[in-house]
Amino acid sequence: MATYSITDDILKVKASVEAKEYRSKPIMTKYEFNELISLRTTHLSLGAIPFVQVPEELNIVSNMQLRKIALQELKEGKLPYLVKRTIPNHKPEYWAIKDMDLTAVRNLIRE
Repeated sequence: MATYSITDDILKVKASVEAKEYRSKPIMTKYEFNELISLRTTHLSLGAIPFVQVPEELNIVSNMQLRKIALQELKEGKLPYLVKRTIPNHKPEYWAIKDMDLTAVRNLIRE
């Protein structure tokens, strides 16, 4: 039975992100985009503090307003998440959201 240490995993991820030795391209896919926006919208609906200025006149009555906030955070590069990609040799790559190109998902970023 293998035992895992969260600290070791965090150090491996940090070293991987800092090394910036990637095999994949820094282009966000539509699947990564949808997972990221849905995750952030869920966090905001559960009471997370937004990373961007939210207008005071914005009355949040549905998840669509929260989605707009999540999209604004993504556009401004304020999301502190990492995207984990498994490449064909079964090793993970970790991309910071701020380092990714949003060109492929620009049609999904609409308001």
